[in-house]
Amino acid sequence: MGRKSFLMGLVGLLSGTVLLAGAPAWADDAGVTGPSCILKGSSPIAKGTQLFDAASGGRVIANFSGTFVPMQLRDLAADPTTGRGRLATSNGGGSLRLEGYVPLGSVPTFTAQDVPVVAGHVWISGAQKVKLVRAASNSLTAEIAVAGSHGQTVRATGACDAFSLQRGTPTRLDVPGNGRGYLMKSSSLELFGDAGGDSIFTLKMSESGGQLFWSTETKNGFVHVLSRGDITIDAWARNRDLEPLKKGEMMDQLIPPSSAVTGAQLTLDRSPPLVKATREIRVRARRDEKEKTIGVIEIGAEVYLMETVAGWTNVLPKGLGVTPPEEGGFWIPSSEAPR
Repeated sequence: MGRKSFLMGLVGLLSGTVLLAGAPAWADDAGVTGPSCILKGSSPIAKGTQLFDAASGGRVIANFSGTFVPMQLRDLAADPTTGRGRLATSNGGGSLRLEGYVPLGSVPTFTAQDVPVVAGHVWISGAQKVKLVRAASNSLTAEIAVAGSHGQTVRATGACDAFSLQRGTPTRLDVPGNGRGYLMKSSSLELFGDAGGDSIFTLKMSESGGQLFWSTETKNGFVHVLSRGDITIDAWARNRDLEPLKKGEMMDQLIPPSSAVTGAQLTLDRSPPLVKATREIRVRARRDEKEKTIGVIEIGAEVYLMETVAGWTNVLPKGLGVTPPEEGGFWIPSSEAPR
């Protein structure tokens, strides 16, 4: 069976997640974040996204199929909105681990914990999908559009381990029995660090958006407000800017559902052989010993054996998260192909 006919049989995107551990063997060239900043996780990357063999320019060595891929990302460009980062398609073992560079804007990134916007008062909540906008030696800056706002975005900076390539589970805000609900009276709400203190942030919601808070404390005409959604707020607001709900009344706080995607599945009359590697096997983009390797088949990885040509065998990973470009392949010496 040829590679083209096999690729025509990739269908079906379902749901699932995989945790990552371990780190791949990287080359010496590094991005601005350096070797200690590694993001891990498993998420779908948009179909058609390309993996390159260089930090800029270079040739395409793989295409993402739109299904989930275990990943480790490092060496991020200073401007993640336009630059690339170095990515390995591995969870630390048992994968076809390709190593190359991917446009950072195409890699789904999430907060792994609350990341401060205004220290001690406003955060981007954990388990939120964010856009990376800046990378430094040991930190990343991300932004999010506030849900229900009139296009308001907030930015937060945190250590590399504050971010992940896999969505976690959002944390709900526990409302005490004596908590009272408050709604914004208008679309804009000024927040303060303390009752009568300095202004620290202004929330700008759409006319139909609003924001629900709860509180157990009032002081000097101010209400200590708390809320948790895509952003978390722990601050003070003027009582005159809020509409209290009746005692004991509290609107439910909704954590929106999320969808995930699993591996593509085959719908072919006759599938190619599926084998498991018992040792690491180097992978090349072309049938040539002089070609530099683009990755390895790790021990325990399951791969499909495609066509064999002149002593070389083309393979595809079982999960089908990545496929080779038309002008390339994932080639291994036929003598090393698992049986």
